[in-house]
This record gives sequence, C-alpha cells and structure tokens, in this order.
Amino acid sequence: MNERLWCVHIEGVNDFIATDSRESAEQEALAINAHIDRAEKGPRAPLLRAVVVEWPFTASGHARALDEDWKDLQQMPHRQSTAASSGGVLVNIARRVRGLVSVARGK
Repeated sequence: MNERLWCVHIEGVNDFIATDSRESAEQEALAINAHIDRAEKGPRAPLLRAVVVEWPFTASGHARALDEDWKDLQQMPHRQSTAASSGGVLVNIARRVRGLVSVARGK
C-alpha cells in the first residue's frame, strides 16, 4: 500500500498537522492562512504560512497524530475564530457571559 499521507506544515514554527486527506489539508491551510492574514502584524510578529505537504514522518506517526492532536487542532486560534463567527448570537452571548463571570470572580 503506497497511499499518500497529508498534513499542513506551518512554516515559521516548523509544525506539522496531520490530516485525513489532501482536501482537508487544503481547507485547514486556507483557514490558518486567513487567520494569520487577519492577525495584527508588527515588527515582532513571526512570519508564518501554512502549506499543504506530504507527511514527512512514518505512517504510524501520522495515525497517532490524527488521533492525539485532534483536540489540540480544535483549540487552535483559526478554529476558534471560525467557531465564533459561525456560532451565531447565542455563542457570542455565552462567550460574553463567561468573560463577565471570570472578571467578577477575579475581583
């Protein structure tokens, strides 16, 4: 079996995110790059770019990364901004209430 394994390589931090297909890698890279493009840029901002590449490690490493890193992927900033924009009014209200509660607890 000579199936290609795909991932997103985040250049600048040399991070690899395993994906289940080339198409999902392309979607993930687009979302990451869109988030990077929206982020504030300054002289200290790292130069980052997400690109689709073949997984450079072992097949077992790819399988492990798919399984173990899924939760981390959901917590990445580009996923958070997508969830916020697609979550609608109730998600935004819940986020604001959580923020107010955490501020109130801190006082």
